Amino acid sequence: MTSKDIELIKKMLQTQAKLDEAIMDEYGLEKLDEENLKMAILDEIGELTHELKANWCWWKKTQEPVDMGKVLEELIDVWHFVLSYQNHFVNGEKGIEYTCTFKRNSKQILTFLRNNKFSLTDAFSDLVSWKWDKLERLTAITEFLGFTIEQVYKAYCGKNKINYKRLKEGY
Repeated sequence: MTSKDIELIKKMLQTQAKLDEAIMDEYGLEKLDEENLKMAILDEIGELTHELKANWCWWKKTQEPVDMGKVLEELIDVWHFVLSYQNHFVNGEKGIEYTCTFKRNSKQILTFLRNNKFSLTDAFSDLVSWKWDKLERLTAITEFLGFTIEQVYKAYCGKNKINYKRLKEGY
C-alpha cells in the first residue's frame, strides 16, 4: 500500500461523508444506526460472496465462472458501507491518520490471507463483528481479491454518482 492509496481512501471517506449527509437529509436522520449499518455490510458481503461462488461452491457443477467485473461492483458496495462505518463510528479520516499502523495492519491481514493463516470467511465476518480495523481488513480483502486501491477508487466514484442519481429518483 502506498501513500497514494491512503490519499485515495481519505478521498473516499470524504466523498462518503457527503453522500451520507445527503441520505440522512433526505430521510430526516440525525445519525446512522450502527446495527443497521452492520446489517448493510453483512448484506453486501453476501452479494459479494455470491459473485465468488464458483471459487467455493463445490456441490454445483453448473456454477458460472467468477466474473471479476461483478465482483468489483459488489466489493464497491461493501466499501460504501465500511466507509460510512469508519466515518460515523471510528473517527473517519482521523481513524487512519497513523498511516504506518494502517498500512502495517492491512499488510499483516493480507499476508495471513495469502498464507491461509486467516480465511476469507474470517475476514468477511470481522467486517461485520469488529468495531475497529474494518477499513484495514477491507483493504486487505480488496488486494487479496486482486484489486488495487486505484481500481476501487475509480469504481467507487462511478457508483457514488449512481447512488446520488438513485437518491434524487427516490430509490
